[in-house]
Amino acid sequence: MNTPVTLYRDLFTELEKSLPGYDSLPLRGLRQEGMQHFMDKGFPSQRLENWKYTPVKAISQKIYHINNHACQGLDPSDLLPYLIAPLGVYRLVFVNGWFSQTLSDLHDLPDGVRVESMAKLVKDAPDMLEPYLKNKKSGSDQGFTHLNDALWSDGAYIHLSPGTRLERPLHLFFLTATSKKSMMTLPRNIVVAGADSHAWIVESFASLGHFPHMTNAHSTIILHDHAHVHHLLHLGENHSAQHVGTVESTQKGDSRLDSQLFSFGGERTRQEIHVQLAGEQAECSLDGLFIGNGRQHMDFHTSIHHTHANTRSQQLYKGILAGHAHGVFNGIITVPPHVHHTQSNQLSTNLLLSDTAEIDTKPQLEINSDAVQCSHGATVGSLDPEALFYLQSRGLDASTARNLLIQGFAEELLQRITPKLVQNWIEKHFNKGEYHHES
Repeated sequence: MNTPVTLYRDLFTELEKSLPGYDSLPLRGLRQEGMQHFMDKGFPSQRLENWKYTPVKAISQKIYHINNHACQGLDPSDLLPYLIAPLGVYRLVFVNGWFSQTLSDLHDLPDGVRVESMAKLVKDAPDMLEPYLKNKKSGSDQGFTHLNDALWSDGAYIHLSPGTRLERPLHLFFLTATSKKSMMTLPRNIVVAGADSHAWIVESFASLGHFPHMTNAHSTIILHDHAHVHHLLHLGENHSAQHVGTVESTQKGDSRLDSQLFSFGGERTRQEIHVQLAGEQAECSLDGLFIGNGRQHMDFHTSIHHTHANTRSQQLYKGILAGHAHGVFNGIITVPPHVHHTQSNQLSTNLLLSDTAEIDTKPQLEINSDAVQCSHGATVGSLDPEALFYLQSRGLDASTARNLLIQGFAEELLQRITPKLVQNWIEKHFNKGEYHHES
């Protein structure tokens, strides 16, 4: 009897020779190893603690088509509704999982910055990618990641030489042009920030059309000593889309990662972010804002591992849920024995706009050292009726008063976005959210 797992094995057998890197024996072996792990483990089950709220069967029981070429016929003007700005931003565009040269814009990249398609790089320099592709993966269950290991088609490779500063944001834009034949895309991205380098990277996902599709994405970010990377993840696919994604970051001494997640779309979204602070004085900031309506399911898991002394981290995740939407936040901070003088705080705050919206939030600490400063907390509430009454007494109608309070709840995270043109872009998506129309 064919199961989804065996059908994906058959799909891998059919596609293997056409996938990037097949001519490289080590990369071919990594793909085969990924498929074998996937066959052994399969998709995660809701019996697993970290997956108990995620309706995995709704994702895993459907077999998706994998396109072997980019959608033809798109023009740069077709991208305007999705772009941060027409000018002032470097742009790498992937359509249906494949790099599009004609839709991308990498003019005037600074010396020392290498940005290109993963599919192209495995042809030119497969040995360069092998160490990053064979890294051990984080997380409680790797079914989706192992499937990505086996079937990834393309993605972005970004390398910043020591001392390089990328002044303009670099936008990695993944667009799925949907059709009646449901499609899966499997992006794989690698970012390597050399010592003393600095960059703004935006990774965004969107849909062209309203048919169902699936995204299974994986990004690796490596920061060397004194590097600073701003990584903003925007999930804005259509309300028939399934999205499973993982971001893994490893930080060396005195490096800084500013991670910002904004999730406004998708029928079911599951995003994991794992950070390892692997050098003294490394620090990270993880922010997240997710907005759900209708019957959207949005599930976010973060982990920060303080493996070295004198490291710092902070997390603030906020959820705004209306209709019958269901949100999940599970964040964990770990400090092993003999790792001292770490500082970490974690907060999850959530706003429920209807009696039928639901949130499950679980911030956690696993601290095995005494010389630390760590805290965590969570809040769940609704709009303050007294504040609504006050605003209406000042002449605002009920809808405007309500939206003003929602804006105030999100403002702290929106104001942290830099540069300004990226902030304006995210605020535009936020302000057209469907929750504004919820009664």
